Parts: sequence; C-alpha cells; structure tokens
Amino acid sequence: MELLLRISRRPVSTGLNNTQQRKFEGKGSALIGCQMIYEAYLEDSYPPMADLVNGDDEDGDGNEEDDEEEDDDAAEQTKRKLLKDLYLQHPKLLDEYILKSQEINEPLLNYSNGIAGFEHPCADYLFVYDEDDENIISEADIEESNIINNESKCPFKKDTANIDAKQETALAYERVGKTAGTKGNVARARAIMSQIGYTEEDMNYIGDDDLYNFQGVANPHLVAKIQQGEAVLVGSGLGIDSFLSMRDCGADKEDDSNGSAFVVGLDLAQSEVNHATKRASERGYHVPDKIQFIKGDIEKIDKDFPKFTMNKFDCCISNGAFCLVPNKHKAFNNVYKALKSGGRMAISTTTIVSDTLDPLFEWPVCMRMFASLESIIPMCESIGFKNVEVVDAESPMEDMEIPEDEEVVEEGNDTSQKTSSSRFKIHGQYADQFEFLQNMDMDELCKVVTVYGEKP
Repeated sequence: MELLLRISRRPVSTGLNNTQQRKFEGKGSALIGCQMIYEAYLEDSYPPMADLVNGDDEDGDGNEEDDEEEDDDAAEQTKRKLLKDLYLQHPKLLDEYILKSQEINEPLLNYSNGIAGFEHPCADYLFVYDEDDENIISEADIEESNIINNESKCPFKKDTANIDAKQETALAYERVGKTAGTKGNVARARAIMSQIGYTEEDMNYIGDDDLYNFQGVANPHLVAKIQQGEAVLVGSGLGIDSFLSMRDCGADKEDDSNGSAFVVGLDLAQSEVNHATKRASERGYHVPDKIQFIKGDIEKIDKDFPKFTMNKFDCCISNGAFCLVPNKHKAFNNVYKALKSGGRMAISTTTIVSDTLDPLFEWPVCMRMFASLESIIPMCESIGFKNVEVVDAESPMEDMEIPEDEEVVEEGNDTSQKTSSSRFKIHGQYADQFEFLQNMDMDELCKVVTVYGEKP
C-alpha cells in the first residue's frame, strides 16, 4: 500500500504529521496492481458465469442440503470449464470481462473515487493474475483448444506467434497460385462474374482457359473506364483483370499504335505472379514490354519500386485485394503516389457497414481487416484525392445463384488426372470457420463498393 500511495498522482491524507506525510508525496508514472483473481471476478461481468451464479434450485425435491452440495460441485465444474474455454479460445474477451468486473474496476480503475484518489489513469502496466492451483490448464486442454481453433478460425488470424496477418495472407495465396494451373469450374466462374457486372464479351475475351481463376468481389472496370493508350496499375491476382485492362487500354494490339499503353500487375504472392506471367505469354501479349507482373506490397510499393511505379499510371484498379490490406490509409496513399496528375483509381473492396463488429462474436480476422464504409471518403480526401465517390457495386453477398462445384478432369494428362478438387480455395478450404455467419444477413453487415477518386 505504501508503494501505491508513493506513486499516486495526488497525495492521500494519512493523518500523520508533515514530516511523516512527505514520503507519500512522490509523483510516479507506473502503477503495478497485483491481484489474486478467481472466477468471482467474472461473476458480475461474464454473462454465462452470471447466469450460473444466479441460478436457483429447480428440482424442488426437498433435499435442500444434498441438492446444495451437488449444485456446488456441478457449479464448480462448470465454472472451471467456462474459465478454460474463455482463456484458451477468447483471451481478449477474457481481458475485457476482467476489466469490466466490479472487483477490478472499482478499486483499481475508478480513479477519482478509488482508495488512492487518482485524478486520472497513471498506470503504464497493470498486472492481474490468477493463482489457482486447483484449476490448472493442462497440455491436453491446450491441445484440444488448438484443434478447435484450427477448425474454426479464419486462416488470416492475427494472433499467430511467429507470423502476422499479411504474411499468412501471402502464404495462403501462394498456395492458390501453385494450383492455378489445375482446371476449375468455368460455369461457376461465369455465373459469379455475370452477377457482378462482367459482360459476355468480357468473359469471352478472357476465355475458358483462364476464367476459372477469377478472383474478385465486383467489377472495377465499370467505374475505371480505362481508355486506349493509358498505363494501368492492377492488383493482379491470377491475371484476369489485368488481361481485361490490356484489351481496354490497347496494350494487347500486335502493332504499336498505342505506344504508351502498358499494364503492371502487382500481387503479394510470387506463385500468382508466376502464373499470371506465364499465361500472359501464352496469350500472346508482349511480356514485359506491354505487360509485366511484379511481386510487391501496395503498402511498400513507394519504397520498393519508387522509380518504376511512382507518378506513372493513368488508372489504378483493384478487385478485392484491399479487403485484406491491414493499413488502408498507407495503401490508398501509395495508389495516390503511383498515379499521374489527372489519374484516377477504381478500388473494389468489401466494407463493414458499421464502425464496429459485435465483440461477443469471434469474427474472422479477415473481416476485422475490412474498412468501415463511413471511413473511406474522409480517408481518401485527407490523402489528396478529389471527387471521391463510394459506388455501390451491387454485388450481393447473399442469394447469388452459383452452380455447384464439380469435378473437372484435365484432358490429356492421364498420368496425374488433376481435378478441380485439388485446387486450393481460400474460403472452400476453411468453410467451417465461417459457419456461424450463415445465420446472418451479410448484405446488412457488409457492402461491396468501388472507391473512385482522382489525383489533381
């Protein structure tokens, strides 16, 4: 207590004389509160625990003493399970509920009315820990939790010990790129593309040899309106939108009538860059004179490729990649730097309609990385974009009529007999982790938009 009093911001009257009082008048910057916590600290803040504590004897058999003993044992077991599950599967939520509890909040965080009379928060570190020798978390508990988490969490989870969200995203799409040569379901790709605004002409230009590798959430070309002779920067994926950009800017022409027309495809995964480059050559495009794919990060492109990409493009388009960019401001800022004066962007991305997601759900990290719809225009305008618009992509997340996936045997390759089931799919591979979202209307929670803006 003396230590806490010495470092408090406002001296507390101790009733001692002035000489003795001086030792309590120090001004410190750290408060370390060591508390022994048990489940009682969660009984007023964590709803399942509160329900358990407030439950009554419903048997009504008259054996109150026996019932009470049995109830105590059952309640103890349930408490331990609740605590373990909360700690192992929702550690951040556990922290929130502990800090909300009256046992912690009132004496430690209620500054003006607390024992030490703090005027405002003065803690650099606050430790709250549990010493409960009877409620040990065993290796078996941890192993079971890992199994559950591996089956239920999004592949882009941020809380990985040795790898961050962006690295894990890149690794996932590296796997996508490595199976991109395996034939997929063209009918499915056509159905998706037609419902988000791609025309029959667009899809016929791409052709069945590439259509099944479409990746995207909308059609940025409808907003970008790429013109003949323009230089275009594309978030490339496996190349579909880059190839359409080649057609629209005229860089796919055999002659050199559109000398300034050029397409650069940027992607985080080397395997996707490799596949897109290979397919561009096989389609007869002039690689790298008229189209070039590079491995890069839109958040770092100004540093990694300053001479190659800065102030070089008439138009920049992206189709879904911005959903998984952690720092949206930095990414939009680098798009701004990459554009020439008078250039424009058309960035199709999924957004969260509200600023917040319900904290009671453990949302996939990829969803937590979505920008809020309300934040986009102010952010882009603060960077310098003019005439910023957020265009509804009219891309439904619910009730899309999509053919079932099917087995497709690759012709002329009898030795390996590759099928569409061997293609790595981001959401297909981890479908069970999104299961709880199936009861929600995703069109109310999220909105797919295309962000338009011009560089003065």
